[in-house]
Amino acid sequence: MGMNTSRDQIFCKIAIQQGLWSEAEATLFLNQYISEGSPGRFGDWASQQGAVPPAMATRIDAAIEKKMGPPKPRPSTASQGSTSGRKANKGRSSRRKRKGSGGLGIDFEKNPVQTSIYLSCAVIVIGMVFYVVYQFQKTDPVRESVVTQESPEDKAKKEAQAKAAAEVLAAQKPDFSEEELRGMDNVINQAVADARQFLRDGKLAKGIQRLETVRNDLGGDDLPEAQKTRIDGQITELNQIRVDTYNDLLSEYREALSNSNSEDAADLLDEIEMNCGSEFRARAEKEGA
Repeated sequence: MGMNTSRDQIFCKIAIQQGLWSEAEATLFLNQYISEGSPGRFGDWASQQGAVPPAMATRIDAAIEKKMGPPKPRPSTASQGSTSGRKANKGRSSRRKRKGSGGLGIDFEKNPVQTSIYLSCAVIVIGMVFYVVYQFQKTDPVRESVVTQESPEDKAKKEAQAKAAAEVLAAQKPDFSEEELRGMDNVINQAVADARQFLRDGKLAKGIQRLETVRNDLGGDDLPEAQKTRIDGQITELNQIRVDTYNDLLSEYREALSNSNSEDAADLLDEIEMNCGSEFRARAEKEGA
């Protein structure tokens, strides 16, 4: 029994290596074979069950015999032999009948592994059929509802129209009364006069700052077009004067530095700061060096 069991285990290993069985299937086949009393060779028994092609079983048995020699016969009495022979013949006959009647070459009573495999496949197929039917029924209402909805083009068109309307409303400036406009003009006139006075006093930077403050206080970019154009024009003009003044003072500052006249250079930096602002002083210190 020990020798045969070893040969049977080798048969199982070869079948697994050849991809005929999994390890679980090999274990179940071997246990079933042993539970039946190990009738005949394991390969013959497995081929009769439809678990392995007969030609493959013969090849595996031949390889085992080549390596281990022929199997040793089991000791048995004559009566036992005749009885077991009749049982074996009867078993083979019944198995052949089941094999022929089933049409699949599988003994479902003595081969639970293949039975479970076939049943599992059947369950999976049935489940897939139900899943496909369910998905088909599930997506139909969605497809019908999509038809009733507006198209993406119509939706995008409406969104664009709404956006354009919002931009038009945002671009509209508030209406001002004549009294409000006159009040704005008076404030702007005073700011321009103050800026010109700062220019004469050599404090142009403060004059520009005064105009920018008034512009923001009156509404900034929301000012009426006439008032906005006037104050922006004044700011632009004074900024140009500031640039020209800076360039003139910068030339004098460089000349003072070249003559090593530190006192004049310091006075010119103060004058640049007063006329043009502190940022222009820092700029002159870098450009004049």
